[in-house]
Amino acid sequence: MSNVKKGLISSILLVAESLAKKLIGVVSTLILARVLVPEDFGLVAIATLFMGFLDVLANTGTTQYLLRSDTIDSDTVNTSWTIDLILRTFIALVMIAVAPFVSDYYEDSRLTAIFYVFAALMIFRCLGNPGVAFLRREQNYAPLVKVSIIAKFLSVSIAVSIALIFESYWALILGQCANGITMVAGSYFIHPHKPKLTLINAKEQWHFSGWLIPQSILGYFRTQLDTIMVSSTFGKASLGSYHILKYLAFIPSSEILLPATQPLLVELNKTKNDATLFARQFNISFIGTMLLALPISGFMASQHQLIIYVFLGPNWVEYSELFACFSLLIPAFAILNQARRVLVVFGKTKHMLYYEVVSFFTIYGSLFLIGLEDLFLFGAMRVGLENAICLIFLIYITSSYTGLRNCLRLLTISLPALIAVVVASSVVNMVSLDTHYKVLNLILNGFIFMSLFVLTLSIIHYSAARKTEEWGYIEGLITKGISLLKSKIA
Repeated sequence: MSNVKKGLISSILLVAESLAKKLIGVVSTLILARVLVPEDFGLVAIATLFMGFLDVLANTGTTQYLLRSDTIDSDTVNTSWTIDLILRTFIALVMIAVAPFVSDYYEDSRLTAIFYVFAALMIFRCLGNPGVAFLRREQNYAPLVKVSIIAKFLSVSIAVSIALIFESYWALILGQCANGITMVAGSYFIHPHKPKLTLINAKEQWHFSGWLIPQSILGYFRTQLDTIMVSSTFGKASLGSYHILKYLAFIPSSEILLPATQPLLVELNKTKNDATLFARQFNISFIGTMLLALPISGFMASQHQLIIYVFLGPNWVEYSELFACFSLLIPAFAILNQARRVLVVFGKTKHMLYYEVVSFFTIYGSLFLIGLEDLFLFGAMRVGLENAICLIFLIYITSSYTGLRNCLRLLTISLPALIAVVVASSVVNMVSLDTHYKVLNLILNGFIFMSLFVLTLSIIHYSAARKTEEWGYIEGLITKGISLLKSKIA
């Protein structure tokens, strides 16, 4: 099987996995948002914020290291597993130690027990089979997809059951525990590798990971400090609303864009020794990513009230503008990941740290000057600054690794997707249908939006874009995909 075809199938599998998981998650969200109150989400959000911070302290970048390495063996995989186990166990103990102090700060003793459970979960997740790295290297994602979907289904079932019976915030916590336990158990069913403690090539791995940990810490604060600021200023109900809307807006990035573009790291790594091929692969992968990110972001921003009404109910609609703001971060997320892949491929992970330092102080220096008096203005400024900095970073990386001429070319050939989204977003707001059934409204508006997007993009494509090598290649991939689908159906 060709590398392109294998990469395409891998992307389809990972997106299918994320969509299936998110479909299950949507059902749980619909139920939990109506059974639990915003304060419950706020309480768990506080614990999740601190757990997230401690978790990034243990982010050694083992997945990226194993994917970018030319070859890996059992010792390499076991070393990564051992490093993770040691570091995450230490971090979990720190989490247990600080739990009472955090509870005192927020004046809520319930947080202590939540922290203890999350700490135990952090350690348990380290026990998963590291042999799944061989499956990712081979782009054999089918077994991973199966385990992931089963874990999601079980976790949602447990969370919803507890919420319906007890109407308790523990539904959110125990659901996460069920997911972690199932993923660990499932990893040993899909690969025969038996892990063992070893630090044979720990020095080499740590040289790669040493720059990732500080940039992960700064990256965490860059994405979560706004929520931490809200948690310290407003009540748990406001925090719960802010947190859940931000989470929903990031779903496409984490559940569609990230898995769909994960195989791109392997493909870029294969062309890193040929500047011409690398630039071509970089451009194609970027346009393909934007064809996913831009329409998703545009539709969510233009239909924010309807989306929130359908998924969370009328009590959450007053915060829907925050959802619209956060949805505009989806392209920024895609742009940043594209730039990071280049740095990972060439082993320049310290440059990611430089980016995190600059972006962190730029974004939050500005936000602290603005203050927190107007929550919606705060959110809009945060999103605007993030998008601007990500675009500048992309321009820098593209110019440095593929040349200034290719950078200008990339920005130019990306315009058709942006124009199509602007047209679709503008028109759908004028012609969107209004019925008494909000779910039907959302489906119809989605159909109108995608129809306009595809129509506008097709007009631009067949008028001029297809003459470029990148758009011509993408057209060929789509044609092959359609032919393959037809043959399967037949």
